[in-house]
Amino acid sequence: MNQAAASRPDPRAPLAAFFSFVLPGLGQAYNRQFRLALLLGLPAAILGWLVIAAAGRGSNVLTQLLDVRVLWAIVVLNLAFLAWRAVAIYQAHAAREAPSWRQWTTWITAGLLAVTLAMHLIPAWYATATIDTLAAVGLGGGGAGGILGTPKDVLEAGPSGTPKPAPWEEPEATPVGLTGRFTVLLVGVDLGPGRGTYNTDTMMVATIDPRSGASLISIPRDTFGTPLGDGRIYNAKLNSLLAYARLDGGTYPLGGPETIKAAVGALLGIQIDYIGAVDFLGFTSAVDAVGGVDITVTRPVHDFGYRDEYNNLVGFHIEPGTYHMNGYTALAFARSRKGAGDNDYTRADRQQQVIAAMVNKMKAGAWLLNLPSLLQAIGDSVATDIPVELMPHIAHALLDADLSKIDRLVIQPPLVQSGFLTDGTYILTPDIPGIRAAVHHLVTVDAGPTPPPD
Repeated sequence: MNQAAASRPDPRAPLAAFFSFVLPGLGQAYNRQFRLALLLGLPAAILGWLVIAAAGRGSNVLTQLLDVRVLWAIVVLNLAFLAWRAVAIYQAHAAREAPSWRQWTTWITAGLLAVTLAMHLIPAWYATATIDTLAAVGLGGGGAGGILGTPKDVLEAGPSGTPKPAPWEEPEATPVGLTGRFTVLLVGVDLGPGRGTYNTDTMMVATIDPRSGASLISIPRDTFGTPLGDGRIYNAKLNSLLAYARLDGGTYPLGGPETIKAAVGALLGIQIDYIGAVDFLGFTSAVDAVGGVDITVTRPVHDFGYRDEYNNLVGFHIEPGTYHMNGYTALAFARSRKGAGDNDYTRADRQQQVIAAMVNKMKAGAWLLNLPSLLQAIGDSVATDIPVELMPHIAHALLDADLSKIDRLVIQPPLVQSGFLTDGTYILTPDIPGIRAAVHHLVTVDAGPTPPPD
């Protein structure tokens, strides 16, 4: 063969590279290097079989993607397979001709290598971004600007290193976060541009039982005289407790998150396992990241005094009907309370609607297309005291539970009675035995949603 023929581009070289791009070893088989084809192709075939088998497990796979150990394993295996594919692509080309930037055939193979690199770096980025989000949101993380701070160990409550017994009679204990019922206190924190009180104006307890479904319980922000679970009474509005407890460690040695969990648990007569907090901007971003939510409005809302998340007086108006709401509208729908016929109770009912709509949207899975935005929204604006290692178990419990029907309860009259302090401050005094009985009925009997007040 003369030198001119040797330097002529060989179209079979990028073709062989393309075959190994599709499946490592396929290009080697095309080049009749059958032993090498088997060596490169067998691991890829095994990996492909494992991926198909894992996909067949459905929701179990999705929950495992919240396990940090699994995510790191994905990163390592993904990068190793990237190197394996790159070697197969390069070798398939080189077996036909020596790569040279002067040949158009080399540029085609280089393009295949670039596409391969992108295909593997994108899932690696997703995995590491998820790890960062879990670290920010989970116990001890800095999500939502450190709204919850670093939760203290509840064992510090008792003088002998054991927790003090609660003064109310609790239901029989069940396994937490795995097969039995567990509870999460969800709080919306009054935090955003021009707002920095840390008041928990939204307080909602979600109870999830994989065997029977889920319930939502809304607690009025003006609840006054809540038991703290240690024999004391909090003689202020409940929505201020988290802010005071996180700053006054002498009076509230458990810290903000554990103190409000104990207080809400004492009020409702149930154990509160975890707390999750979100600020206004985070809620808006999360709704937008899942593609909006579908809400059926049953009564008009006309709130001329509504202030948005930036504290601007903008008003909010919506008529009955079914709407696909973006984050801005969903937040206004969940926060508005000053329209004609509206109050904290009607607002709490709307908040439960939005939470239920978010749950349904998350189970639908369409949000996966916008995963980067959702991860950023959650990492920036959500904080919990859930240990990171428990998150896949809780996610699995959520997917196992029948969430098609979420029972709802809004604590309202006659379970609370309105009144005023001597300085004119409006308060709600709770009927604690009545509230505990209603909650017990909700979590043990199919109670259904509480009808909104007239």
